[in-house]
Amino acid sequence: MKINTKNLLPTAFILLSCFLCLATNAQSKETTIKKVYGQIGIGAASKNGAIADLGIQAILKKNWTATVSYQSIEMDPKNLPADYEQGYTVIFIVPIYDEYPAVKMNLISFTAGKYFETGRKTWFTTEAGISIGTGDKMSFTPQPVIHDIWYATSNYSVTKENTTTLGAVLKADFNWAFLPYVGLGTGVFANFNSVQSPVGFQVKLLFGWMNTKRKH
Repeated sequence: MKINTKNLLPTAFILLSCFLCLATNAQSKETTIKKVYGQIGIGAASKNGAIADLGIQAILKKNWTATVSYQSIEMDPKNLPADYEQGYTVIFIVPIYDEYPAVKMNLISFTAGKYFETGRKTWFTTEAGISIGTGDKMSFTPQPVIHDIWYATSNYSVTKENTTTLGAVLKADFNWAFLPYVGLGTGVFANFNSVQSPVGFQVKLLFGWMNTKRKH
């Protein structure tokens, strides 16, 4: 599915500005901040979902973590009827189908948790927190199909309401810094909210101060 990214650029600018401020001061505050890095990710979720993710994560003293992240998610509606059929229009004998119903969500999450070092360049994080954002609530009403040789309507009418939602987030990641300032990560997440609750996984590019120098 195509990700809705109309809010991604301003959010990216805000998050990356915060990242640059943290990274600038991180090395002078090693007792407080052990690592700080940006994350850019893509992934898949339940209900044929697709995800784009942007965030900043800091590893703090006593192995605490703090993360702010933005997710754009698009997925099939949870209440999509099993017998739903798309409408279409015939152009030059080729049927062009109407856009498939999709729930689009844009979420900003604030999470905290614990850091577990598994090597000088590898580590796990587990976190929980809250999210706030917007999402589409969709409803489907059966309707007669109207068709001729040029077009056909769907067998359901669709209404959409964009609403604000507050949710709870659980996530876990494994990260590997293959270069001093660049790494890769993979993880799983669940977001529980009143619109639709996706569960999924992501692959991430990490960039920033990951403090991989050998300890003496």
